[in-house]
Amino acid sequence: MLRSEHPIASKIYGTIAAVTSAGNPPADFNLPLDAAMPLGIPGPVFASWGKRVAASVLDGAIGTGTTFLALGDQFVTVPFIGAALQPTAVQGVPTTSWTDSGWVVSAALLMIVMQAYLGVTPGKIVMGIAVVHERDSRPIGLVQTTVRWLLHILDSILLIGYLRPLWNSQRKTFADSIMATVVLDTRRPRRHRWFAPGGDSVVDPGPPRSWEAPLGPRWWSPVTAIAAVACAAGVLFSFAASGSGPLVISCGMTASDDGPLGLTGGTLSSGNTTTTRLGVTRHASGPGSQITTTWEWSALQPATSVVTLRASFARADGTGARHYDYPAPDGAAQAATISLPDDSLKGLGDSWTWTQTILVDGVESPGCTATSPG
Repeated sequence: MLRSEHPIASKIYGTIAAVTSAGNPPADFNLPLDAAMPLGIPGPVFASWGKRVAASVLDGAIGTGTTFLALGDQFVTVPFIGAALQPTAVQGVPTTSWTDSGWVVSAALLMIVMQAYLGVTPGKIVMGIAVVHERDSRPIGLVQTTVRWLLHILDSILLIGYLRPLWNSQRKTFADSIMATVVLDTRRPRRHRWFAPGGDSVVDPGPPRSWEAPLGPRWWSPVTAIAAVACAAGVLFSFAASGSGPLVISCGMTASDDGPLGLTGGTLSSGNTTTTRLGVTRHASGPGSQITTTWEWSALQPATSVVTLRASFARADGTGARHYDYPAPDGAAQAATISLPDDSLKGLGDSWTWTQTILVDGVESPGCTATSPG
């Protein structure tokens, strides 16, 4: 009996001929994901749960590092960017939105576009995993990526969906099952159809013959290196090396005030804490972060005089000087506390001076001066 006459041999050679012929594989090659693979053809390698978690943490570190550099050490949630790392953020109601910074918005958009059309994020490319459609093993595009991210709400319920890859045969979350996606363990994900105009080919036939591209693009290695650097920087910027608590300092008179009110002293208070990471210092704003200053004097206000309270700030070298003038509150008895703008200390650096005076009918008192703890 000739080899082609045997029913099994005939089927094998028919399959080989179909694969090696030009054009797309025949329709019956699009087998269900859980179907048995044809003889000699390996199935997909699904990413482990540990790799998925690690990739999410690395992406979250990039988000946290970006928000620290752009917005300070604040409680900010950024969409699409992994599991947020905020070990030192002020707890409570967020004081700033991620949309307040173009850098943070750009980082979020970069993440979702990479996921949509490359199948990876910086964390995923470092860990060697990719999100693709189970039908053709290609990235799923912008709309489906966005919907898949929203469906992670189901996965977050008691974290059951996020833990599901531990026991699911295809290591899928609920979002993966709904969107028909899989996360593959590969450093050569197939291109999105927009970037593969030829479609399936003999070299890259697609599932079930092949679940990854035969070769990665030339730029893949440099991009992986850049992603690794970004992830490492994100991790380092996600944890505080040093910090300082709320600021409370008192000033001292440079000379005795013999004027009508007799300024005797004052206090500057700020609820802002500061955090330094890799030599970069940022403020951590939150509830109670208002900056206030108090003037103290020894005499009663003259009834017919115009009294102005002045607070001045400058860098240690005298540059960047700024002044804030306020009318003395009516009926203030030998003391007054004024709230300053939130950006009063912005741009002064670690070392600055603070001086407050009282002007009575335009005549300024001697200053009450202090320097920053830094």
